[in-house]
Amino acid sequence: MRAPGQLNLDMAFSRIFAFTERFQLEARAEAFNGINHTNFSTVNTAQNNKNFGKLTAANDPRILQFALKLRF
Repeated sequence: MRAPGQLNLDMAFSRIFAFTERFQLEARAEAFNGINHTNFSTVNTAQNNKNFGKLTAANDPRILQFALKLRF
């Protein structure tokens, strides 16, 4: 049995702001599965199961995370 293809795009953006020579602030944003494409899990292959040949689960949806880091 074949499952549908997987499509995943992870992205990260960051920027460093320098206030003085000593202090810097880094802003960062990350996106996992950035395009929010549904990626199904594998096909159920147990022949004695009522869900045989069906897609019954999906992987994680889009996940975003943001961070600030102060360097001194």
